[in-house]
Amino acid sequence: MSNPFSVRWLAGWTFQTVFMEGCVQVEAHGFGICLRTPLLPGESPVVAADRLVLAEDQRRRALHNAWLRGNRIQATEPAPPLNGASAEVEPTPLENSELEPLIRLVA
Repeated sequence: MSNPFSVRWLAGWTFQTVFMEGCVQVEAHGFGICLRTPLLPGESPVVAADRLVLAEDQRRRALHNAWLRGNRIQATEPAPPLNGASAEVEPTPLENSELEPLIRLVA
């Protein structure tokens, strides 16, 4: 197998095996994006490439179908007003002598 490699049934994608983050990964380039997945034990690079592109294709189809149906992500409820909220302990003001720089420059 050469690096980069292609898979016959995944037109438009090119793949390469890379050693990154301490493990062998398959990297896919195609259609303006780059995807990466670890190579699972006992898995060939071709099977990992197929798994990677299948998962991305399923994700994109689900997003497209949701868009066609007009489903929108539900907006989160706004935070309740903080009327009457107070701290358990009143904050104490700091004096200038108590303030120390986090970083000291040594000349």
